[in-house]
Amino acid sequence: MKKTDDIRVRITNFIKTLPKTVSVKAYGSSIAYQSGYKDNEKKQVDLIVIVDDIKQFYTENLKMNKYMYKLIPRIYFKRAKSKNLKKAAGICYTTDIVYGEDTYKMGVIEKVDALDDLLNWKTFYIAGRFQKEMFTAQADAEIEKANEINKKNAMTIALLLLKKENPTLLDLYEQICSLSYMGDSRKNFKAEDPNKIKKLASGSKEHFNKEFRDKSKLIKVSKDEHITVDYKETFESIKRLPDELRKKIEENTEGKLDMEHIDIIRGSIEEYLTTIIKKSSLGQTKKGILTTGPKNSLVYALRKLKKGRKKD
Repeated sequence: MKKTDDIRVRITNFIKTLPKTVSVKAYGSSIAYQSGYKDNEKKQVDLIVIVDDIKQFYTENLKMNKYMYKLIPRIYFKRAKSKNLKKAAGICYTTDIVYGEDTYKMGVIEKVDALDDLLNWKTFYIAGRFQKEMFTAQADAEIEKANEINKKNAMTIALLLLKKENPTLLDLYEQICSLSYMGDSRKNFKAEDPNKIKKLASGSKEHFNKEFRDKSKLIKVSKDEHITVDYKETFESIKRLPDELRKKIEENTEGKLDMEHIDIIRGSIEEYLTTIIKKSSLGQTKKGILTTGPKNSLVYALRKLKKGRKKD
């Protein structure tokens, strides 16, 4: 049994201890190979848990799994109303959950909010993560269908943003990986590995081949893995982007979706993503003090800072 198979079995066992869930996905270095990590390096397991009712989930989980929560988060989840739990990107994280031999970081979000982000890119918090390699421990048909649309739209904007001449597949995959980091507060404070995008792209190449290269009609790939972009079809694909982004592009270009207006199109995409990601990222950081506790938040931030500075 491979190490990745091993962790997937343990994740499946862990989610059996939770209240009813709609879908569960794991992501990060414990699931997707990232170059630069040692095989024996302890890796946190990152989970996104999708539920029907976030308040009900926490009410039940506080009874079933009290060990997961420090004092302040315990009080917060007990007293907070649903609208407070759904603030920022709509997701609440709990860190340092030790179960068996693994340590989990668990984010909980309602299905309606997950679908909204996958289809409309309201915050790009879920959408950006779901574009990368994940392990689906529990699937939901609506979520999977929405994510296929999300990935098609990611391919469109990645190709539009790709500025390198004679680009390769790896250049494209790095562009896709970089989308969710535009405006992310962690990058501004160097609280993230500066080489993470390259590690994600190269480590998950097989995933990207399957989910983007093999499914898209927007590119042709040569034997040496250089790509030729069908810009006519790519510009046409702008019309299928989430409404707010599409409207922004069409207004800024006066509806002229062509290579002559590519710089305006790129600027519109970058401005849109940077704005919504910055807002949701800062909101989640503030909310994290309540959902994980001040000490855990500080320890997690310092850990990220150490990793970012060390590999800068």
